[in-house]
Amino acid sequence: MRIIFILLFFSCGLLHAQKDSVLYNGDFRFKEGIYLNYESFRFNKPVLKSAIVSDFDRSEIDFIRKMASTRIISYKDSLGIVREIATEKLWGFSENNSVYIRFSGDFNKIMVVGSLCHFTAMYTTYLSTGPVTGSGQTVGNPVESMQQYVLDIQTGMIQDFVLPNMETIYSRDPELYKEFMALKKGKRKQMMFIYLRKFNDRHPLYFMR
Repeated sequence: MRIIFILLFFSCGLLHAQKDSVLYNGDFRFKEGIYLNYESFRFNKPVLKSAIVSDFDRSEIDFIRKMASTRIISYKDSLGIVREIATEKLWGFSENNSVYIRFSGDFNKIMVVGSLCHFTAMYTTYLSTGPVTGSGQTVGNPVESMQQYVLDIQTGMIQDFVLPNMETIYSRDPELYKEFMALKKGKRKQMMFIYLRKFNDRHPLYFMR
């Protein structure tokens, strides 16, 4: 009886999870619009492009990207009330079935979508040309470089795509972690992206309904 009960409990839980979520796969379609926050991304419920108030032509393929280049975006909420949001406060937007996340002052395309999302963004450092000022700022020339980042869907946090961070994340999967840590450190650095893919395959991404 206990085994039957466990099986029934598991089946009910699985059906509940399937009912309340949608598996991300090749057939999944992102609704086009702007994400006010992380939750709107997770539920695939952006402010739809049809609700955005603009003089731009909505039929243009880059309509939302154009809106994302403006300072303020006006949109109608669920009650039809026109509201405004500063573009810099958006979590991101979706267009042409691609997701763009706002990070480091710009919108960056998420190249790998999964439980662990991977993207690149420009990072600015300053080459010191003088002493530290009284305000604590270093006088210097800005130097931009392309850096890799990972969006952890479980936490909603963005982290540098570096070995210590990825080792911590992979440790959630003991079997995969053991396999990864068996590699020499140099090899682990080379294989980080491969194991990100493996992690995503073993832990599918579901979007909430």
